[in-house]
Amino acid sequence: MKKKLCLQDVSGISEIDLSERLRAITGWKNGKTEEREQWFDLDGEEVVLRCRETELLPVAKSSELRLFAREGIIITATKLLPLRELTIVYTSKEVTKLNALVEKLCCRMSLILAEPDLEQRLAQESGTYNFMKLPVYKKGDLQAMAVCHLPWQLYVVSKAWQQFLQHPEEKLFVRQLRVKLRRLRSTLSFFKPVLQRNSCAAWQNALRQQGELLSRLRELDVALMTCEKIRLQAAASSGKLTVPEQVETLLQKLRGEELDACLRKADLSVVTKTLAQLNVWLHERPLAPNLADKKIRKFIGKRLCEWSQKLENIDRKYPDFHNMLELHQIRIKVKRFRYALQTLPEVPRDSNLLRRLKRLQDMLGFLHDDFINAKLVQCFLEDSGNVELRYEAGLFAGWERAKAEAAVELLPQLWEDFCGALSSWRKENL
Repeated sequence: MKKKLCLQDVSGISEIDLSERLRAITGWKNGKTEEREQWFDLDGEEVVLRCRETELLPVAKSSELRLFAREGIIITATKLLPLRELTIVYTSKEVTKLNALVEKLCCRMSLILAEPDLEQRLAQESGTYNFMKLPVYKKGDLQAMAVCHLPWQLYVVSKAWQQFLQHPEEKLFVRQLRVKLRRLRSTLSFFKPVLQRNSCAAWQNALRQQGELLSRLRELDVALMTCEKIRLQAAASSGKLTVPEQVETLLQKLRGEELDACLRKADLSVVTKTLAQLNVWLHERPLAPNLADKKIRKFIGKRLCEWSQKLENIDRKYPDFHNMLELHQIRIKVKRFRYALQTLPEVPRDSNLLRRLKRLQDMLGFLHDDFINAKLVQCFLEDSGNVELRYEAGLFAGWERAKAEAAVELLPQLWEDFCGALSSWRKENL
């Protein structure tokens, strides 16, 4: 069966013919070129694709790989979107050659992963995508998981990496990228029991490494947002509260250094190659043979039941709500469960449970941020040569300490409230 892998050129260079660029990189020869116009309806809105498509053929006649370069525009009711992308058509027996081709292209061009089906891509970008309507999903077996629940998240992550690397100073892009990576990792973890375990673990590790590149940067962004909150409160207090200007300056310096280090390590070509290879792996339907015909909804219900029961009892493993390291482990599990509830469309929604889950997660997040903020300025507190800096660092570290201490005392009640709602939801829906 023929499959497709699509890569978008995001270099911003449009004057160089894409097919000629690809021919120069691959050594392949041009096949036929045709002008295409495609009309389709997207949620009641008419969309038109107009492009020039050129087929490139490999030198080896025995190869079934095909490469298609497309350049043009997408016309909607409100905007014009440029189109500059390449699609590789392949079969399962040519995956090794495919990966070598993708590596060569990623090393020479600025590319991101994209949904090959344009109609589905626009639906994903507009938030109206529903993979449950796809024929492959309607069969109802677990095979659908590998091509329905995960690939669209790869496209989102790939786009988020591009946005961050193009605008690294934008704190919003750092946060969004981390959230999308965690959501993808959570979904992969959710389906891990039915995937090839060794390969799945390797992909989880690769995605974890991508997230770890950004973790310190995000911590510094949170600390700088705390400085801004103090600044606003100081302005409202008519100068009665000291603004930690030296602390803020040093944090800004640390962020600049961390950003430089992150940009040295983060390479779009490596990220895109990794996500493309994961996408190819998923489309090979890497399920255990005895699970291929199992029903997807039954698996999801069983898996959610397991996750919810483990979450409900996690305070037995981490009983000390005053231990910030233990609370961080609880926070990770809570966050992972929330991603599952919000990402899997098969999951019964319950506003009561989600409201309690969000309140608990927000509280755990606040405590984690307060803990990390204090650790970040610990070296400033120990700077005996700068009395003003030590004073500011103490102010910064203790700014919300009273609120944090009150939150810790409130946690057992919040946890009990959440577990009660979780137990009721599980009994009613799973």
